[in-house]
Amino acid sequence: MGKTKNIHYFSVANMDLREVGGSECHTINNDDITIILNGCPRNATFLREGEIYQLPEPRLLLVMNGEADIQLDLEHYHIEKGTLILTTPDMILEFTHCSMDLMLYGIADKTHIHIPESIVMACPAKDAEYLLRMMYLLWDISTQQPYRRDTVKQMTEAMLSNANYIKQAAEATEKTDAPSRNQQLFQQFKLLVSKYCERERNIPFYAKELRVSPHHLSSVISKASGHSVMYWINRAVVLRARILLKTSDLMTYEIADRLNFPNSPAFNSFFKREMGITPRMYRNNLNTCDS
Repeated sequence: MGKTKNIHYFSVANMDLREVGGSECHTINNDDITIILNGCPRNATFLREGEIYQLPEPRLLLVMNGEADIQLDLEHYHIEKGTLILTTPDMILEFTHCSMDLMLYGIADKTHIHIPESIVMACPAKDAEYLLRMMYLLWDISTQQPYRRDTVKQMTEAMLSNANYIKQAAEATEKTDAPSRNQQLFQQFKLLVSKYCERERNIPFYAKELRVSPHHLSSVISKASGHSVMYWINRAVVLRARILLKTSDLMTYEIADRLNFPNSPAFNSFFKREMGITPRMYRNNLNTCDS
C-alpha cells in the first residue's frame, strides 16, 4: 500500500494560542469565539506544510501580509495580501506553500452560525478596511465585563454576513439577471448535497427536501449555476472520494461501500468518468508527488 496522509483535527478549542504568532500576536479565546490579530502560521508548530487539517469551526480570515498556496477541500488557491477566506464547518485544509511573512487576522465561531458557502477571493481595499473595523469592534465587545454573549454572536453573524455580501457584490455584474430566490434555493441545495451526497444521489430526494418539484429544481439550478443538479451531486461525491483516497488507507471497495456504490467496479467507473483516471491511478499519482 502506498503512502497516505492523516487528517489532523484542527480545532481552536484545543489550540495553544501562544504559538500562533509570538509577541506581536494578540488573541481572545472563549466558549463562543476565537479572535486572532497578527497571526503568523509559520510560527505555529501545529501547522505544517504538506499536512492535512480538518477545520471543525467556520473561520473568517483576512490575509494582511505575505502569500501562500493552499488547498480547501482539494481545490487549489493562491492567497496574498487582501485575500478574504471564509471556511464552512469541517473543511479540509492543506498548506502546500507558506511564506515566512504570512500574517492573518481572523475569527473562528463556536456558536454554530449558519455559513452558506466558502469564500476565497481578493477583497477590495475598502471592504477589507471595513472588515478590520468590524473585527476590532468585535474584539472590544468580547472584552467587556460582564460578558455580552448575545452581542458577540450578533456581531459575528454580521461579519460573516458581510463577507458573503462582498462576494455577492463582486459577482453581481456577472449574474445581474439571476433572481435572488433562485440563488437562495441553489445555496440550500448545495448545503443538502454536502450533507447527504454519500447516501442520496437522486434528484427527487433533494427536490422533496426543498419542497419543490424535480423539474423546478433542475431548472433553477441550471439557471443559477450554469450546471445541472447531477453535476453538483457528482462533484460532491468525487470530492469525498478524492479526500478518502488521499487521507486514508481504505481499499477501493471500502471507499465504494462508504460512498454507497453497489460495488467496486461501479465506483471505479464513476471515478474514471469524473476524473479521467481510475482511483488506483489517482492514489498512485499522489504517492509519486509526495515521494
